Amino acid sequence: MGTAETAVAVVAWYGFNGIFNVANKRLLNDLSYPWLISWVQLATGIALVLPMWLLGVRKCPPVDRSLLLKFVPVAVLHASGHALQVAGIGAGSVYFGTVIKATEPLIGAVLAYVLQGKVAPWYVNITFAPIIGGVAYAAAKPGAGTDLSDLASFAALAALGSTVFFAIAKLLLTKHIMTADMKAQYPGLDAVNVYSILTCCSAALLLLPSFAVEGVAAWSTLHAAEDGGKDFSLRLLLCGLYYYAYNECGFRVLDAFGAVSAAVANAAKRVVILIFAVHFLGEKASTQKLVGAAIAIGGVTGYSLAKLYADKAAKAKKEGADNKGVSAVCSTPSTTDKVKAS
Repeated sequence: MGTAETAVAVVAWYGFNGIFNVANKRLLNDLSYPWLISWVQLATGIALVLPMWLLGVRKCPPVDRSLLLKFVPVAVLHASGHALQVAGIGAGSVYFGTVIKATEPLIGAVLAYVLQGKVAPWYVNITFAPIIGGVAYAAAKPGAGTDLSDLASFAALAALGSTVFFAIAKLLLTKHIMTADMKAQYPGLDAVNVYSILTCCSAALLLLPSFAVEGVAAWSTLHAAEDGGKDFSLRLLLCGLYYYAYNECGFRVLDAFGAVSAAVANAAKRVVILIFAVHFLGEKASTQKLVGAAIAIGGVTGYSLAKLYADKAAKAKKEGADNKGVSAVCSTPSTTDKVKAS
């Protein structure tokens, strides 16, 4: 993407993200059916993606059984993470959920150690201190000393569980789908189409569970409304549009950005969500919450930059070792040379 196009994508990413969080919270305040709302938000993506593929507006990658099987475990995690995220926001606040999700780097590091045995350098791990401290400080009840009971609430646990599911899904995407080999095997499988296919699979997998749990009750509630639920249904579809739009814009931006720019953009995104929550939803942000959120988000930015430095150092070290090995091989006399020398 060009500079102007990237700038537009960033603004759209932030704007749709903020609008989605506001619209989602208002929907949940009016109709507390997070499973069904989650499914509609995912399914709306299908209504947007399929016409673009069919009309040739967007090139559809060749989708076969093998590709879909690779997407299934990621889609299960993505659908579960989204449902938990929506349920958590319904039970708590957008502000609190956003602060909790600042633990994403810590969760990612734990998963990297458990699943891959990778341990980051000490200067990367030390950045977890302000993240944990900031979240704890923001969650602590004012004047209650070390009362962190809010961290054991359903809203907090749902936000945390959602972050874990999304982190594992991201790991699987990076390792098994968003690779050079997959792009070569499936032309057109860029970041946007990866998210499009993921959305379709996630919606398909969440369909039966969501309707089994809340379908009948939600249908009855909507029909009991004065307008038969038309206004709420329209708002629900618009919310799904915001959800898909902000995610697609996010995939475009992060795919185009370098690591440093992506880190700064992600940190700024969290700030934008907090501003939307306070301004449009009227959620209270005490000085303690603001300070805690600032410390946590600062820690996330510090982690991203430290991780970038560590990755560059590891890459340089590997390249140095490879070059040294090549030099050693080239400088070793061959058997023929030894014979000639004798």
